[in-house]
Amino acid sequence: MNKRAFSLGLRSRAFLAASSGILLTLSYPHPAWGFLAWVALVPLFFAIRKAETLAQAARAGVVFGLVFFGLSMHWLTHVAPAGWILWTLMQTVYLTGFTCLAYAVRKAQAPLWFRVLWVALAWTVIEILRSEVPIFGMEWNLLGYSQAPYPVMIQSASIWGAYGLGFLIAIVNVCVFELFAPKKLRKRGVPAALFAVSVGILIGLMVYGDRRLGREEKPEEYLRVSVLQGNIPQSVKWELMAKEKILEIYIKLTQLAAVKQPDLIIWPEAAFPGYFNGDVAAARITQLAKEVQTPLLIGALYWVTEKEVYNSAYLLDKNGVGLGRYDKLRLVPFGEFIPLKPIFFWLTPIAESLGISDFSAGTVPVLFRWAREDWPFGVLICFEDVFTDLSREYADRGAKFLTVITNDAWFGKTGSPFQHFQASVFRAVENGVAVVRAGNTGVSGFISRRGELLATVRGEKGGEIFELGHETLDLPLATETTFYRRGGFLFPYVAAALFLILAVFLRRKLANE
Repeated sequence: MNKRAFSLGLRSRAFLAASSGILLTLSYPHPAWGFLAWVALVPLFFAIRKAETLAQAARAGVVFGLVFFGLSMHWLTHVAPAGWILWTLMQTVYLTGFTCLAYAVRKAQAPLWFRVLWVALAWTVIEILRSEVPIFGMEWNLLGYSQAPYPVMIQSASIWGAYGLGFLIAIVNVCVFELFAPKKLRKRGVPAALFAVSVGILIGLMVYGDRRLGREEKPEEYLRVSVLQGNIPQSVKWELMAKEKILEIYIKLTQLAAVKQPDLIIWPEAAFPGYFNGDVAAARITQLAKEVQTPLLIGALYWVTEKEVYNSAYLLDKNGVGLGRYDKLRLVPFGEFIPLKPIFFWLTPIAESLGISDFSAGTVPVLFRWAREDWPFGVLICFEDVFTDLSREYADRGAKFLTVITNDAWFGKTGSPFQHFQASVFRAVENGVAVVRAGNTGVSGFISRRGELLATVRGEKGGEIFELGHETLDLPLATETTFYRRGGFLFPYVAAALFLILAVFLRRKLANE
């Protein structure tokens, strides 16, 4: 190959890989064009087809990963540009591995059915790895999450979760790509089969989703819940001079919400500007509960010693009496603690200069039981709703609904809070329980057990983030023991096992060539 041809090939592969990165980015908020996810990977597969070596396929993966994560996670630049670069590079490694796996099966000239299944499983395994790796793993922007705006399309998550839906989306992407294979490589009837599989998956999802959504809801009862959105800028959230103003805002919002006589009023994560167990201002909140005669769920810090501080949620009854406290279990690496300090010790002064605290992690999930024994609920703080096991544990222990209290003010007016919201949607569908969210700057609102958006806090112009307000809803307490909870949550591990079996066959085939 001459130098000019090599250069053209390199640019062509890079363009195709970058196109996939852009299409996939557009599938998430904002603009949340989730329909693009069904074909977003097709250009990348063309780039892999054009690759003549494993190194060329890997480079396509690098371009794809840098573009996708660099764009979809650009909101990290609002907190730490260096962290954004590091995170993008780390996640790109996974996608580079995916393109290498996709190249391997093409080089082996495996049967069509094998290629389709292999690539879809490879994508699922890569998602598992980048989500489940200890400390650095996070289930953010999974392929299945792209469908969150379409309730009818996400109902299968009640069977096998977000990973399962992502697996189906990957299959359709591979089938669409294979439809454009050169005619000389096609066998008779293959295009029809590929088309049938793609259309069959889409129709199957829509039919199942429509039937599930069409079932009449029969709530055991309704619980009137209010969520508050204080819209406190991160720049002043912990300023001593702003403390009184913050308290006034939340006290006023609580009083306004109480007019609608809710059964529970929920404050966002760390909404109380201090240590709730060691601040005289806490007495004003307990008195507030007495005044409005309504239980309050308060996001606040819990102090033990200077080296032991927890990010917590407190539940007060209508007389201001504490009913329990939950300490956040899953802390944000480099945000709430510095992981692997012997290696990253040098980041400690940088973290402190950014106002990042070194929190302690809680030890057990707490199921709050209050007012009535048949109204238990679980609390997820900040990004804990991206971890499927914690939400499932609450549901299995009898939670009638889940509450997410968060503060996404760090990331400005970006897609971050909406991407975060997508995780809550899937936790609702997977576990068959409603989810109530209270965010400092949004998105705050209510999600039905079937992933339907019931209501959100909105400003005068209809905005959902960086708006001050409150919202009250009669939340239907209709729960369901989904197949996902009964065993469907094991899908990613079954997929990984099947992938390993296929890998053995693929290795033997390559060895024999």
